[in-house]
Amino acid sequence: MTHVEEPAGLLAELGRALLRPPDGNPDEEREYVRLFLSPQGAACPPWQSVWPQDGGDPRLMGEAHHSALEWYRRFGFEPATEQEPADHAGLLLIFYAHLLEAASDDEVLTAYAGSHIAWLHHFSTKLEAEARTPRYRQLAVRLKEILTAI
Repeated sequence: MTHVEEPAGLLAELGRALLRPPDGNPDEEREYVRLFLSPQGAACPPWQSVWPQDGGDPRLMGEAHHSALEWYRRFGFEPATEQEPADHAGLLLIFYAHLLEAASDDEVLTAYAGSHIAWLHHFSTKLEAEARTPRYRQLAVRLKEILTAI
């Protein structure tokens, strides 16, 4: 696995940007809701469990949620919010940053990336296509760049 310059900080920053809307900009807040939270069907749902994988049924709080929780508990990681499913893209990125900062061995990083980071390539492509504001298009591009490098 190739490491890039300061990937942990960038991954954590991208993860935080996916977890909550920006304050003070109503247009960006509306875009956040449309992309990630819309009750009518988010354009780019940020939960791994709802993305089709291995023929499983997509559903919130699915297998990926439980797997992510196991990873978090194994490494003593406590997400800042208990209300968010554990397989939220933002939490998964922040945890990967945590593993990098803890100098986890390549086997651990590869296993986690295979289980919980690989799907983010599809997510970032969808985000780039769906984003209507520069903020989220740029976030998608940055995410794709860092994913390619790790």
